[in-house]
Amino acid sequence: MAPWLPTKEAKYGVAVWNFPSTNEHHLPLQVGETVHILQASEGWYRGYSLRNRAARGIFPASLIHLKGAVVERRGVEECVVPAEMPMVQEITTTLREWATIWKQLYVAGQTERYRQVKQMMYELMERRSQLLSGTLPKDELLQLKKEVTSKIDYGNKILALDLVVRDEDENILDPDRTSVISLFQAHKKAAQTITQRIQEETCPQQSELGCSARLAASPSHNLYLCVRNFVCNIGEEAQLFMALYDPGEQRMISENYVIRWASTGVPQDIELLNNLRAIFTDLGSKDLKRERLFLVCQIIRVGRMDLRETLSRKLSTGLRRPFGISVMDITDISKGKCESDEDKQHFIPVHLAAAENDFLHNMIRKAVEGKDINHKGQGFWVSLKMLWGDLSQVRKDHPHLVDRSTVVARKLGYPEVIMP
Repeated sequence: MAPWLPTKEAKYGVAVWNFPSTNEHHLPLQVGETVHILQASEGWYRGYSLRNRAARGIFPASLIHLKGAVVERRGVEECVVPAEMPMVQEITTTLREWATIWKQLYVAGQTERYRQVKQMMYELMERRSQLLSGTLPKDELLQLKKEVTSKIDYGNKILALDLVVRDEDENILDPDRTSVISLFQAHKKAAQTITQRIQEETCPQQSELGCSARLAASPSHNLYLCVRNFVCNIGEEAQLFMALYDPGEQRMISENYVIRWASTGVPQDIELLNNLRAIFTDLGSKDLKRERLFLVCQIIRVGRMDLRETLSRKLSTGLRRPFGISVMDITDISKGKCESDEDKQHFIPVHLAAAENDFLHNMIRKAVEGKDINHKGQGFWVSLKMLWGDLSQVRKDHPHLVDRSTVVARKLGYPEVIMP
């Protein structure tokens, strides 16, 4: 067995999988638990969990996601400090603390409070992603920190946890360097702010303000799309045209988001792998009131006239033929009746063309009506999320989702509201 050598760079990591202890030398770990790595040897690490520094053991390196850290030496002992922003560390600590209470609420059957804590945790995760994106200017970063601290303080209050006292820049006050009077005034101000927010939350009008009300209040709506994977046995290159479709009017209401797919089963531009993102913009209130709204993908095969032809016949290559259609009813997502999340994946089956001369319009109509479903396990995995505001506002609020690489597919025609 190879000797155990001290680690130089791999000092701090997070467990991404549970590791039960099956040996006296093993260190049991749970998902999300942070570890201080001391030594490494042939795919194994030796160290201790920051929750219990006294217990030390070995654990697989494949279960640890390494993170940047600063090592501080205190005598013969070394201490690791995460190299993340203090606000990101606070969010992480808060989420771990809330997660324990969240499980207790589920066991106790407190459904309403369970859902409330779940929503708050999702909001903190989204804000944490924005902070880690590193794309926010200084003024927007300060505003985001205020939103985060407000949510943390509010959550700690309703969960009967300790109130964190902060300064004007949303930094935690150090009691050793702050006078008692200043601490009292900051604590009093924070308590008043949180009490006022709780009163607003319990107001009947505010409690009824859900996703649908937010949709009605915003003049512009957007649908974020991320194509996670596409599995289909085409055998040749293909072009995927994704757009929004109204079955009542039997027409596309948005521009096409085009993906060029190679015959090897990956995007032709390999850099777009796991980064196939688009946003359908300029959707107005009338679009959300449509009786039904579908996400449609037209699959066009580019290659031989007939798939049964041999590859030696190159005269008929480069021809475009309909191969199949994928449709998904997104009416509930667009109207806010169904929760949309960028991490949740939806499977959209491929409806294969019955014949090479089948028209795309007929294929879309049959697929929308649910006829001739013969996908044979082939289809798309996509993530969808409704975003509110114009394009500039969306990029400001969700920089981790909509950046320069995100394709913009606008609505056909003019939007309901044309901003000056």
